Amino acid sequence: MKGRMKWVILLALFILSIVNFADKSITGLAGIHIMKDLNLTFSQFGMVGSSFFWLFPLAGIVGASLSDRYGTGKLLVVMAIIWTIAQSMVMFVSGLPLLLFSRVLLGMGEGPFQATATSHISKWFRPESRGLAISILNFGNVVGIAVSAPIVVLLMSNFGWKQTFFISGIISFVWLIGWLWLGRLKPDVLFEEEGSKQENKLETNVKDKWKALRSPIFIFTSLAACIGFSYIVFGITFNPAYLMKVKGFNEQQAGKIIAISGLIGAIFALIMAIISDRIYKKTQNLRKSRILFSSCSLILAGVIYALYPLVTGKGSIIIILSIVYTLVATAGNLNPAVIISLYPKRRGLMTGTYYGIMTSSGIFAPIIFGKLIQSSSANPAVGFSSSIYGIAVSMVITALLMFLFGKPKQRVTEENKKTIVNF
Repeated sequence: MKGRMKWVILLALFILSIVNFADKSITGLAGIHIMKDLNLTFSQFGMVGSSFFWLFPLAGIVGASLSDRYGTGKLLVVMAIIWTIAQSMVMFVSGLPLLLFSRVLLGMGEGPFQATATSHISKWFRPESRGLAISILNFGNVVGIAVSAPIVVLLMSNFGWKQTFFISGIISFVWLIGWLWLGRLKPDVLFEEEGSKQENKLETNVKDKWKALRSPIFIFTSLAACIGFSYIVFGITFNPAYLMKVKGFNEQQAGKIIAISGLIGAIFALIMAIISDRIYKKTQNLRKSRILFSSCSLILAGVIYALYPLVTGKGSIIIILSIVYTLVATAGNLNPAVIISLYPKRRGLMTGTYYGIMTSSGIFAPIIFGKLIQSSSANPAVGFSSSIYGIAVSMVITALLMFLFGKPKQRVTEENKKTIVNF
């Protein structure tokens, strides 16, 4: 049972990942209803989408860093409580201010999740199998979209959008009850990167932290991830409206397109992660197995995403979105393994800072998208297309920077200056 417990833990976090992303996607799926009932413009709705991320990056950095001190299991309990409160209170929303508050609170509660869950998983899985484990965790994000899209549409049709938010809060509470037992379990052995045992003998100091955070590999990986995340932000905030208002699909069709493309993309991203893990296991080379995979995936994703405004058929749209999601998700699956390797002793700090930078695009991107769409209200397709092209071009540029300058150096101990990890 001990050997299987890591998969039980992964399953529990996979389920919470589904809930996590479903919570994010409800707002976009209910966007038309929210704007109508609360009399909001596209610019105001862009603010609603942005508000979720106002405290998200900071909470991610602070929360994940605290998980190093107090434990990832305990922090996940706190997060589930906040999610329950934030989603349930939407039942009482009657205007923009309270809706904004609920989204800010939810963002604060969800900010540390990805880093904390990744850190928790890294304690149970070896480095050579960590890419697959993180991919399974991230697969929950897509399942969250795939499951929530048709279910949310169904719930809204039968109960209303406010009640749909309340139900998602109840689901978080149910998960919390189960985690109160699972979260107390600990692995027999804490798996660490090669050489981290030697490093752990050394005293942690501020200089080491800043050296890792200032490294080109950290900076350019985080920057590329930030732009890649803007694609996710557009998807959960404005893509449902884009499919309905510009592409001409109804609510049910839009939900199915999002669900199908996301599910296909996640499956292929899992396959890519398995390939990357095998290369890493064989070569122990971080650049070949992770960085090249990630940067090339984002470059190709940007090129293909630029075709999105040009296609109209349901099949073509699903193909485009499936490929782009595969490539963006591949980068998202592999980047944390790179970040953790830079400073294994403070994996919470490293992943928290990385996810904080990555998700910061959620603060400004929805506002920019909303203003672009609002400014071309006579022809909304222009605003939507401008947003998509902006994401595509930025994705290619930042991924190229990661490819060119994201070259990790060999890590050396202070004791004997001997190489302990070959990147």
